[in-house]
Amino acid sequence: FYKKFLYEPFPVESCLHEQLHDHINAEVVAGTIRSKQDAVDFLSWTYFYRRLLQNPAYYHCADATPEGTNGHLSLLVEATTADLACAGCVEV
Repeated sequence: FYKKFLYEPFPVESCLHEQLHDHINAEVVAGTIRSKQDAVDFLSWTYFYRRLLQNPAYYHCADATPEGTNGHLSLLVEATTADLACAGCVEV
């Protein structure tokens, strides 16, 4: 039983998408993110992005092509910034 876990590792998925609001807000405050495109670029350098390419179904991404993945990131950024704007955390 234990040997199975040693010799057949299972992938570790990212949970960034579950706390995306907090991370985007923190990066806006830090000045790293100044536009929605900055947010998409920021996400493209994360472990979340790497796992999204490898396992799109886990992250509810219907289109696994590079264009579909970028579209999925754009939708996430749009929804997150809209939520942050409604909460008064950012101005869009």
